[in-house]
Amino acid sequence: MRSQGILLGAGTNEMELLTVWINGQLFGINVAKIQSVESFDSTLVTSMPEKPPEILGMLLYRKRTIPLMDLQVLLDVKPSTANRDQGTHVRDIVVVTEFNNTMNAFKAQGVNRIFRFSWSEFVPISRMIGASSYVTGSVNADGHEIMVLDLEQVISSVFPDMVLEEVSQKSMSKKELVSRDKLNILFAEDSSTIRNGVIRVLKEAGFVRIKDFENGQSALDYCMSHIEDLSDPKSPTVLVTDIEMPKMDGLTLSSTLKHHTQLNTIYIVIFSSLINNQMIEKCKRVMADNYVTKPETNSLIDILDGFCVS
Repeated sequence: MRSQGILLGAGTNEMELLTVWINGQLFGINVAKIQSVESFDSTLVTSMPEKPPEILGMLLYRKRTIPLMDLQVLLDVKPSTANRDQGTHVRDIVVVTEFNNTMNAFKAQGVNRIFRFSWSEFVPISRMIGASSYVTGSVNADGHEIMVLDLEQVISSVFPDMVLEEVSQKSMSKKELVSRDKLNILFAEDSSTIRNGVIRVLKEAGFVRIKDFENGQSALDYCMSHIEDLSDPKSPTVLVTDIEMPKMDGLTLSSTLKHHTQLNTIYIVIFSSLINNQMIEKCKRVMADNYVTKPETNSLIDILDGFCVS
């Protein structure tokens, strides 16, 4: 494994994880979602009445207040005697994140280091431990099994409205005016919660031809085995893809399809919680046609409507 060096390029199929300690267990957080890492200062935390135990309160961060959650409580991690490499120098820290157009903070018991991995090294474990788990998979580094956190799943359990928009009245009013039921949609998303939620919203809006995939590699395999159908100009196909996925990420998927002589007509929309100025540049580099920030489902519907005949 290589520690962090230069910034990740677009379409390299790599991720960088900041690893943090929680009761002797290492957990990984995607560096792309991290705004900063701070020392925990209880004087900057304001408690809230009738708050659930996993929420410590509101953290004063750079002249604004953001929710502070306790990862130990959220993950229900019991102290481990088998894995105490963090030693006795436990120092509570706060990881400030920015994704889904929101900022949140998470308290942990210390920082380990940053690792760079290929998504092919990532082992999904959601099927083994349940779709509602806050751990989306694991990777191995320096003899440690690192549990990779699904922060979108964490946030969805605490603030459901931050993860997915419901169909607006404006979008619903167009349902009978455009032929949404004729559009072919491919949807790659590894989180079953997000995947099922988006499919539900799209079907509610009138889109019915949706083929979904758990990762970018499965989506690519499908495209490669249906080249003739997907390259038909009379029947446009839109691929909606997340970025963070095991086996193959969305940026690599986009680059691979756009370099294929027969599949490069597929219109690609990156639908991710990681959309910011830097990520937009990466989307352009892999020739994605458009991008939408989660949870802006109605913006996604507006893009899809551009392919529907009135």
